Amino acid sequence: MMGEKKIKLFVHAGHRYFWTFTGSKILRSAAMLTLLEPPGGAKRSPNVGGNYNNRSAQHLLNLSPEEDDLYDQYDEEIDDFAENEPQSLLDKFLVWRTSSSEFNERWKREFRQRPSWCDADLCLQQIKRGKATGNQWALYSRSFIQKVLFALGQSVQRNAFSIILMVSMVFAVCCYGLQYVHIETDIVKLWVSQGGRLDFELNFLPNIKQKMNLSATEGEAEIPRENGLGGGYQVLIQTPEFDGQNALDIGPLLKHVEIMKDIASFNVTVHGEQWSLSDICFKPAPPSIDNGSIAGTVSDVIDRIVPCIWITPIDCFWEGSKALGPHPQLPKKALGLFSYLISTLPEGETIRWSDFDPIKVINEIHNAFNLGSHYTFFERAGVGHGYMDRPCIDPLDPECPEMSPNHFDVCPHIDRIREIARANGEELKEEKKKGEESSSDWLDFLRSKRSVEGENSTLTTTTTTTTEPTTTLSPEQIAREKELELSREATKRKERCDKFRKSSLQWIRENKDKWSQVLTEDKYPKTVDYGKIMSEGCNGFASNVLHWPVDMILGGAKRDEQTRQLKTADALQSVFLVASPNDIYLRFKQKPGKSPLKKGLNMTEWNEKMAEAVLTAWQRNFTRNLYDHKDNRDENGAERRTLHPLASTSIADMLEEFCQFNYTIIFVGYGLMLAYAILTQVRIDRWLPSAESSMGLAFAGVVVVTFASVAGLGLATWFGIEFNAATTQIVPFLTLGIGVDNMFMLLYNYRDLLKLSGGRNDLAILMKETGMSILCTSINNILAFLTGTLLPIPALRSFCAQSSILLTFNFIAILTIYPAIISFDLRRRKSNRRDVLFCLHGNQQEESYSMISKPKLPNKRIIGAASEASIIQRFDGITNSPLNQEENEEATSSWLNKQIHNHYIPLLSRKSYRAFVLGLCVVMLSISTYGLKNTTLGLELSDVLPEHTAPAQFLRARDKYFSFYPMFAVLQGPNINYAEQQIQIENYRKAIGASKYVIKNSMDEPSEKYWLGLMRDWLISIQEGFDQEMATGEAFDLETGEIIGKNVSEDARIAHALICSKGNVFECKGRIGTVRLVDKSGVIHQDAFYNYLTAWFNVDHMMYYVSQASFFPTPPKWSLKKNSTDNFVPPAQPLAYSQIPFYLTGLTDTPVIVEMIKDIRGVCERFTDNGLPNFPQGIAFTFWEQYLFLAGNLTWAIFIILSAVFAVITLILFSPRAAALILGVLVIITFELAGFMGLVGIKLNPVSAVTLITAVGIGVEFTVHVIVAFLTSLGDKKERTASAVDRVFVPVIHGAFSTLLGIVMLSMSEFEFVVKYFFVVMSALIASGVFNGLFLLPVILSIMGPGREITPTDGKSLLNLPPPLTKRNRRCATSRNSESDEDDEPSGLVMFSKKSNQPQQGNLRKI
Repeated sequence: MMGEKKIKLFVHAGHRYFWTFTGSKILRSAAMLTLLEPPGGAKRSPNVGGNYNNRSAQHLLNLSPEEDDLYDQYDEEIDDFAENEPQSLLDKFLVWRTSSSEFNERWKREFRQRPSWCDADLCLQQIKRGKATGNQWALYSRSFIQKVLFALGQSVQRNAFSIILMVSMVFAVCCYGLQYVHIETDIVKLWVSQGGRLDFELNFLPNIKQKMNLSATEGEAEIPRENGLGGGYQVLIQTPEFDGQNALDIGPLLKHVEIMKDIASFNVTVHGEQWSLSDICFKPAPPSIDNGSIAGTVSDVIDRIVPCIWITPIDCFWEGSKALGPHPQLPKKALGLFSYLISTLPEGETIRWSDFDPIKVINEIHNAFNLGSHYTFFERAGVGHGYMDRPCIDPLDPECPEMSPNHFDVCPHIDRIREIARANGEELKEEKKKGEESSSDWLDFLRSKRSVEGENSTLTTTTTTTTEPTTTLSPEQIAREKELELSREATKRKERCDKFRKSSLQWIRENKDKWSQVLTEDKYPKTVDYGKIMSEGCNGFASNVLHWPVDMILGGAKRDEQTRQLKTADALQSVFLVASPNDIYLRFKQKPGKSPLKKGLNMTEWNEKMAEAVLTAWQRNFTRNLYDHKDNRDENGAERRTLHPLASTSIADMLEEFCQFNYTIIFVGYGLMLAYAILTQVRIDRWLPSAESSMGLAFAGVVVVTFASVAGLGLATWFGIEFNAATTQIVPFLTLGIGVDNMFMLLYNYRDLLKLSGGRNDLAILMKETGMSILCTSINNILAFLTGTLLPIPALRSFCAQSSILLTFNFIAILTIYPAIISFDLRRRKSNRRDVLFCLHGNQQEESYSMISKPKLPNKRIIGAASEASIIQRFDGITNSPLNQEENEEATSSWLNKQIHNHYIPLLSRKSYRAFVLGLCVVMLSISTYGLKNTTLGLELSDVLPEHTAPAQFLRARDKYFSFYPMFAVLQGPNINYAEQQIQIENYRKAIGASKYVIKNSMDEPSEKYWLGLMRDWLISIQEGFDQEMATGEAFDLETGEIIGKNVSEDARIAHALICSKGNVFECKGRIGTVRLVDKSGVIHQDAFYNYLTAWFNVDHMMYYVSQASFFPTPPKWSLKKNSTDNFVPPAQPLAYSQIPFYLTGLTDTPVIVEMIKDIRGVCERFTDNGLPNFPQGIAFTFWEQYLFLAGNLTWAIFIILSAVFAVITLILFSPRAAALILGVLVIITFELAGFMGLVGIKLNPVSAVTLITAVGIGVEFTVHVIVAFLTSLGDKKERTASAVDRVFVPVIHGAFSTLLGIVMLSMSEFEFVVKYFFVVMSALIASGVFNGLFLLPVILSIMGPGREITPTDGKSLLNLPPPLTKRNRRCATSRNSESDEDDEPSGLVMFSKKSNQPQQGNLRKI
């Protein structure tokens, strides 16, 4: 052949071998070769593809004597025995399937140091040949995993484009699910464990309604009750303007009055109508009035007069009436004829609670129309004079009523005030008179007739007298004259007072220093002792039933130790109860025979959903107006928040706003990760990326992890896992930080891939050697987050489930898409093209060729000199041996590698360093123990919300100043026999009331009245009315039981109806005079209990509202008829649901709340066991119940994840000792992390519990790589430790820093709990993991590390490769590589470029 040159190399099996060159380049050293058959060569087995006893070619061609010991010599006896030995099933599939001839020299050198890391099959072959011993089960496991990963790598490399396309399509389908994302903002649904006791209790009422297939009737009104954060409550907290300000002072109290007036005037426009607080507030239902009665004509006006129920400290004072309205203003003329007939109405054109005396009006109406049972209701409710007899906060208020204890009458002093004011150059302003009312209205005449008659009579007498000639007046006439004169003077004084009253009071207010000139000291305006007035709490407009405990309305209250009267308080709190959407809908629904209350409202479209829109709009307006209130800024306009509002919509609105993905932060975070990944992988050659650079792969890796994360979120959506703040604020960054760790591990090993693979099966080798660590860490991370789902908190379950799905997708992407992308980059590197700028070739250097993979100048060797193995033994670490010096030339080029090689690895061999690390670990554990002792339970709700939001600031103010929580004791029917269990129910209430956390009244009973007690009181009151009629002997016929009297009172008629009603029977005979509604012991008559319940619910409906009983099912409708025989009272159905209210106090922190829950739960469980099913309900139980089981759940979860880690690592590595070491380090990391949280004040709660659980899985990242590298290395413990550190230190550090970089954006989250419980804790976890994984663990391994997976029988620190296999050796196994030689002959001489280690063209011919 033209131009072909041949060099004869050797003779083998009767054939002559020549190296044929088709080009002109001939290796200069080839001419120096002398090929001789060594003398005395023994015959070799004909089955062996190359004589490795003689190595007539390879041995002589090797320019370095160090190559002598790469292979074991073929031993006919040993290898024939290995061939003929019966094979087990594992041997058949996992051994004798890899030939040592398939790899290049660089890989073979790697194998000699880390045999099982490189190929477990070859290790097993050496064990079968008797050349080594070791843990065969571990090697079987590793061989299986390596072969699977090798096959995966081969498949991906051959079908890279198809793999990318197929997996990407699957991921894209998963991404499609993101369109169905639902972000859960209901704090109760996020926090309450599903399927548990609390979940059952919160859903008991809806479930029982559904079970009974009943719906609420129009007569039912749902009572606002605690369902997490108030439900039917709006709250305002007023905090001090400066430190030390006493809230029990005139300034803060009047400020609160003005704010309450502002709130009452808030309006929103919805559905074309204006809506105020009075429209949507919760108010007691007014007494039932027949439409045909005279009062029925003004029933709508009565509805407007009945005030809203709100709980406020200003109810202690007259000023509390100012905000009650009515709103909008109610003119007197709306009462029609009654406005003129009722003389007790206040003066003025409007009806206002500030000058309205309800008991006077009620008495006048009762005297005229006999209100019957309604009158007794007002007596029992304690309506009294309303606010007219309560003290005034400001006695100088012109409207402070005369009935007020500290009313200041300025009228007698007006003349003196005007005189002194003129002396000082001031003139009091005269108040303009209002227009006189028309005198033509004859009703005015009727109203003032009596007073005018007397005056006219006097005038007539006087006139008649003056016509007589005598001038002498009788004593009576003189007295009348004096009375008239005094009356005229009083009228003048009143007119003068009306003109100058306000201006005089203003002068008194502004000139306190001149009081002595006008008043004697005993006449000075008196401010009351606000603390004394409020010491027992405050009452609403109905003082007997509406009582507000001190702890509910005053924050930080302090009492005098002796008198127990209040001295100071730090904050004021007002609570506004709003109606349910159903109540609002019913309130404004068109009623037959009545005009609509909202004339602009479309009644055909009006429904409950529209009512809910009204309620929501007002609540949002409430928080917005108060948040922007002028009192939240100081005189200079700077923010000074003293008003903190919260509505039941606030938290949901805030969560919905802040649970959205913040794409700016996400893009910045991912950008930082991209920048870090690119910078760590860049290699520069003449100001351009070199061919060895991997910037493109780093960029692709971050993109792949991102794509996988998005697809994982999509699949989570398909699975119905709802998003929340943890999903949007944490998951994207956490999974990115963890996901790129595997990318860095692949890239670190990819750097030397071509040197190891020799250009054959590149990706398969990369996957085989790196995949084991990736498999261990990924599985344990996924298991850790899956274990986190054991905590029964829905938000945390969603977070852990989503994280485990995302990490699974990252794992799949790293093993499929990313290797496929690497395969494309391999082509670039093989063609010597620059990274990123792949159209440009890399720097060309003069290449030298050799017929071996790593040409070296031969070292001079002396017979008897120390062998290579013995030389290695003299080094503290394998990485310092001559064998590894060139191999690590590129690795040591980076600063970090240099520090590791030059400083850290030598330290590992020093006892002083090891003692220092162990001592430091002991110190850290001691500090952690101290921190753990200081750990407290709790997670403030304010921490879960963004700091600058109104809800967060409200919750912080509440946590600081108030320790008050409402609760309900729910009686769980329908199997309770209320009639027979009355005493047990009463004892149940008393038992709960005995708790030190329950607020009590002066009688040492629970402060709140409850429905059974109110019902008993009502029955007693109508029994008294019945007894009074019975005493006359004319009202009832005792034989027939019928009513025979004509003017029997309404109370007696109701009592008669109740006595005659028993179950479904109406029978009066024999019952009148014998049946008592309530016996002497206070037990309601049992036979007719449910009949009485119906009557109380309908007649005393306002008390039912006040009791907050919330009956279900509601009793049937009933009203008293004129005909006594028609007054059968139908029985109510057995109650499936009713509740008893309590107020709790002293709940300052989580441990106290948990203790309270245990106390109350103990009572409830005791009565449940005794046949009274019940459970407690309220905010404290909703959000703190979980702490009862947190420690147990956390311990169980950590035990499970530790067991899972131990099982997984033991199964993969088959080294219980190694798994135990990893477990020990993980326990140390977890313990240190828990101690750290205690030291920095991070409380133990479900969020921190999740972090502790996941710390176990994430900690595997820092340990398993080191352990695997240690197990797979040869040498003594110190050498293996050094080798392991050299192998994994850099990628583990990259992984740790990338995880930190992934979560660093969490520090910018607006949620404090994200910053505190994830960024800070995860950063501490990474720091602890790095220390314990890369510093403590190597020290432990150097002292007590597990044994090697394989040990050469010759005692050396290197393991030779087994001889190459023939087809017979492989036991009919198919060839692993189609490129391998057909005859399984040695691959002969392959030329490699010194620069690229890639085979050069040439042919080895057999002739």
